[in-house]
Amino acid sequence: MNVPLRRSSPRFAWLLIGLGIIIVLFLGIVAAYYLGTRSATVTPAAQSTATTAPAVATAHARNGTVDVTLATQGRIGPPAGSEVRLAFPLSGVLASVDVAVGDRVGAGQQLAALDRSGLANAVAQAQADAEAAAATYAGGSVGTAAAASARRRLDAAQAHVTLLLSGGPAALSDRITAVSVARQAAVKVRTDRETLDRQMTLYRGGVIAQKDVQAARAQLQSDLADQRSADARVAAAGAGYDAALRQAQADVALARSDLTAAQANRGMTGAQAEAAQARVAAAQRDFNNGILRAPNSGVVVAILKRAGESVDPTTPVVALDPEMKHQITLGVPGADAQRVNVGDGAQLTLVASGERSRGRVTAVVPAVDPTTQVSTIVIDGLPPDAVAGQAVAASIVVAHEAGVVVPSTSVVTDPETGKTVVFVYAPQSKNGPFLQRDVRVGATDGRSIVITSGLRAGETIAVQGGYNLLAPSGG
Repeated sequence: MNVPLRRSSPRFAWLLIGLGIIIVLFLGIVAAYYLGTRSATVTPAAQSTATTAPAVATAHARNGTVDVTLATQGRIGPPAGSEVRLAFPLSGVLASVDVAVGDRVGAGQQLAALDRSGLANAVAQAQADAEAAAATYAGGSVGTAAAASARRRLDAAQAHVTLLLSGGPAALSDRITAVSVARQAAVKVRTDRETLDRQMTLYRGGVIAQKDVQAARAQLQSDLADQRSADARVAAAGAGYDAALRQAQADVALARSDLTAAQANRGMTGAQAEAAQARVAAAQRDFNNGILRAPNSGVVVAILKRAGESVDPTTPVVALDPEMKHQITLGVPGADAQRVNVGDGAQLTLVASGERSRGRVTAVVPAVDPTTQVSTIVIDGLPPDAVAGQAVAASIVVAHEAGVVVPSTSVVTDPETGKTVVFVYAPQSKNGPFLQRDVRVGATDGRSIVITSGLRAGETIAVQGGYNLLAPSGG
């Protein structure tokens, strides 16, 4: 039995191989039929949609607010015209300039100085005069001496008149006496002059007070009057009795006038003392004004005069700018400036470096330049390392607009119709998945834009690729 089995094994193997081939062919036919059925279910419209609709990013429209901005440019620094040119309030020779261009100075800091030696002497002289006037007013020494001298001259003149009236022609013998008195008066005047010169020398050397000089001068004046009176008596004695009498009477009148003046002078010493004090104050003020000081803090932008030059109140010496390096001056068209208010926020960008910061409007000049039709706006808030004069780009927030807000990139303009459109995601639409819709737009800040009509909050829109949706590939 074993032999027949061995004879039949090749035939059985071929049978198994054939069966396997049949099974493989059957499975291939089934697979081909299944794939063919799947392929037949994709419609041409679907195939077209699958091959033409671009892949785009989407976003939801939302209720929100967009800042209305005004873009402009300017520079770092205060507005034009802020520079102050400083001059001395009195004339003189410039002794020193104590600052340099670029120096930052504080209020009251010394900027320059005049040669004040003459001013110092004027102060010293005024103070000495005031001290002398005060001494005269307090003690009345000079006024009293002058009044006493005038009284003596009056008494002598009256005695001479009495003598002439009582002695008659015999009084002509007084000529000899008159000549002797005149000589003595001349000697006394000469002595007084020497004394006055010596007192002046001592005063200039600071040894004596001015009142001593005044006393010597008053004594000289008194003795000069005596000398004139003595000389007159000599002349009168030689001219005869009548002439002598007339001269004596004239001497009485002169002496009485001097006495009245001396007595009045004593009442004026108080006013003179006050006037002397006023002269001291004026001299001290001039001395102090010989220093030029900064009226406020700032930056020195120009030196206009040098040491050794003559200056006066019309000659500026130093130019000073307010220290406002963190302020920006912008030029804005007059119509736009009316939309800007103090306190409005601003985005600032240094043009050279691109560095950004936030600022705020601090001033809006309520005027328009008649030539340029531009208004000036001042903003602060620059970085500490900003340099005066650098160009700055500014975006000022002038208003806020509320509405349906979408990304700015989602809004496109149809080049054929000129209409502003967005593409709304509508996956169930037979024309989908994106439908073109006309909209009206409002404010934009560059990133977002307000849709005023044509779109509702919550709708999904294409954010990018809008122009591809306007003209799909293969369309």
